[in-house]
Amino acid sequence: MSGYNNSQAGGWSPGSQGSPSTAKSQAAQSLRPVTLAQVRKATQMHSDADWVIDKHPIGQITVVAELFYHAAYATNRNFGIDDGTARMEVKMWLETPEDQLDAIWRGLTLSKHQGGVKPVFVRVTGSIKTHNNKRHIHASNIRLVKDPSEVYFHILEVISTNVTLQKGLPSSSGQPQEQQSTTSNADSHSAYTIQSRPSQAQKLFSPMADEVVHYLRTAPPNPEGIFVGDIARALGCNAMELSTTVDRLIDDGHIFTTIDDSHIQLAA
Repeated sequence: MSGYNNSQAGGWSPGSQGSPSTAKSQAAQSLRPVTLAQVRKATQMHSDADWVIDKHPIGQITVVAELFYHAAYATNRNFGIDDGTARMEVKMWLETPEDQLDAIWRGLTLSKHQGGVKPVFVRVTGSIKTHNNKRHIHASNIRLVKDPSEVYFHILEVISTNVTLQKGLPSSSGQPQEQQSTTSNADSHSAYTIQSRPSQAQKLFSPMADEVVHYLRTAPPNPEGIFVGDIARALGCNAMELSTTVDRLIDDGHIFTTIDDSHIQLAA
């Protein structure tokens, strides 16, 4: 995650949260695990509308797939990924110094290197975009998958999310399943964000992670996200430790970046 400048303005302003021009749907604040085939089938009514998969609007998506192409440029990186259901291009806007364009990045080799890209899996988090009528994923984060179990976990998470959206959450209080399903579908965005949203009682991997999530949950809503500098000042924490914590929360699917790498939002 990029560093931040404490001199920047805060991540939210009271006057902005009610503006119709910047209001986002609740789906835009969610993170849904998907396959590339689902991304291919996603529809959009118009360029400003939410993307829709199986009649459910989506915001951020996360995909686990094999990397087969990687190219680095001064202002962006392009990737080619294949998860067995489809292939797709991934673009990530990231400035890279000229003397580092040939370097291995986050453990990922470049296609132009001798031997090409190593056969590895990556997790991509981002949103669906189109350019020149060609669909791609605009990545906010991409990382190497180090544990093979994560590939299978992602497949199971996709299946679980789809079943939850179709049939609703399982009843745990004696409520009839049919009624439970109707209740869940009425607020469908929460049906798939529940996978990654920590409950009040659940503890994350560190006390700071708990504090960051609590801050995001209680901060006034802002479609542009919350500025990381505001969180650092509010918590009075070390900038490097906060940056590491935020990166881990992004990797684990609890939060995602919004307008840039220094503004974040809860995936719920």
